[in-house]
Amino acid sequence: MKPLSELQQQQYQRMVELSTLARQRYLDSGGDPNRASGSLHNENYMTAEEQQEFLVLARALSGIYINNGYVYCQGRSWKLPEVLNHD
Repeated sequence: MKPLSELQQQQYQRMVELSTLARQRYLDSGGDPNRASGSLHNENYMTAEEQQEFLVLARALSGIYINNGYVYCQGRSWKLPEVLNHD
């Protein structure tokens, strides 16, 4: 894996901050500190805005992007099904 650029490091750090904030909200609401929290347990402690920001950052850091109905990832591409193509 190549080293992260300064911008990528900042983006990653922001994702960590959002995750830490959500975890603290979970614990503050009486959540079990020995159990994972989050959407897998239908317990989301991020606001809609925080969720959107987290997803945007995750997509930016993953290197996966969509352009003209095609998904590009790790030097490969494929066409999105029409149901998912919102371009």
